[in-house]
Amino acid sequence: MGYPYNPRVGDNYRYEKDSSKPFKVSRTKIELFYNCPTCFYKDARLGLRLPPSPSWAINSAVDSLLKKEMDFCRKENRPHGIFTENGLDIKPFHHPDIEKWQNAFHGIQFLDEKHNFLLYGGVDDIMVDEKERLVVIDFKATAKTSEIVSPSDVYDNGEGYKRQLEIYSWLLQQNGFPVSELGYLLYYNGDAGQPHLGTKMVFRRSLVSFNLDTSWINPLIAEMYNCLQQEEIPSYNAECHQCIYLDAVERLDF
Repeated sequence: MGYPYNPRVGDNYRYEKDSSKPFKVSRTKIELFYNCPTCFYKDARLGLRLPPSPSWAINSAVDSLLKKEMDFCRKENRPHGIFTENGLDIKPFHHPDIEKWQNAFHGIQFLDEKHNFLLYGGVDDIMVDEKERLVVIDFKATAKTSEIVSPSDVYDNGEGYKRQLEIYSWLLQQNGFPVSELGYLLYYNGDAGQPHLGTKMVFRRSLVSFNLDTSWINPLIAEMYNCLQQEEIPSYNAECHQCIYLDAVERLDF
């Protein structure tokens, strides 16, 4: 039996206005604020976590295997086959902190002294292009009948994933690295069109490119800081599924 879910977090994980200790803001917290300041405030200021999302073992397995492949290419100082297939001169980036950057609990970090935020995000991998610019890569696994070759083939045109790539790119920029305006999703798409499963799952792999724009991030962080200075929860968000659900529960007449 797993540990029971506790929706409240300890004091160390809540934002305190007068604290001298930087408040850790993960990429997922930035995305949470982007989608719903109300839920973000409940999480960061009140310490009320949203229910956890299910973990997908097949996605974790694909991530693990891809990282092994990328590490092999890094040792060989050569591009992964997916990039040569797409005519790209992109090789794995060598850096002593690459494993820290890939760790979800450490990630690429930047201390925003103005707002006293320690912003971070664990990236899947980082490449370097022919112009010596860093290129952010994120691994994805799914199973769709259609091919996945452009943002339009991804759920919601890949807007959430695009922001994910942009945040990683922004963190690298804040650390002084030149970063490409292009980022990529490396997709492994389970092929259900095979005659049988047998003992191996067949995947089709593809690369989806995004034109990245990080200009929205600094203003959003300022908005996030201002939100945390308030003493009241932001108003109900009619576009947030979680807010709609909680509002419906409150209205139930038992």
